Amino acid sequence: MIGLTADQIAAEIQSFSDRLKQGAQTLAAVGEIETGVSSREAVYQEDKLTLYRYEPRVENPHPVPLLIVYALVNRPYMMDLQEDRSLIRGLLEAGLDVYLIDWGYPSADDHTLTLADYVQRYIGHCVDVLRERHGVDAINLLGVCQGGALSLCHSALYPANIRNLVTMVTPVDFQTPDNVLSHL
Repeated sequence: MIGLTADQIAAEIQSFSDRLKQGAQTLAAVGEIETGVSSREAVYQEDKLTLYRYEPRVENPHPVPLLIVYALVNRPYMMDLQEDRSLIRGLLEAGLDVYLIDWGYPSADDHTLTLADYVQRYIGHCVDVLRERHGVDAINLLGVCQGGALSLCHSALYPANIRNLVTMVTPVDFQTPDNVLSHL
């Protein structure tokens, strides 16, 4: 037994309906939100992949470029939300020459792609583009979330091409005692 009268239930439904209507009006009034605020240019494309170079914010950026590999299904503009909330801007201001892989939007057309396509072909081609553009043997690699797992795989296969590897929010070791997944 819930313990509510018919009038109380009707009032609760009306209140919920009013809140939904107000929420919809608020969302409609917000309009477009600008994201991805740092200036960038496409320097390489392959299938749905676009490799972007962000405009350096210092006169002489570090000679070893940084390639950011983001997750396949998340949007990479999360790294560059606003001028005051941008990992990319912070890296640029620190003097790094920043590139980022945008995987595009996955679809049923991608059903034949394998892990090797992403790890060896796509990331490999982007690494080679940066090595050639900058005249270096190895680049710096920053993998985020699933992009971190892909970056770990690429680095394990081609260690001579990667100078430094950093991963962020990357699930790697599921065998730790305090990991819930270890107990399934």
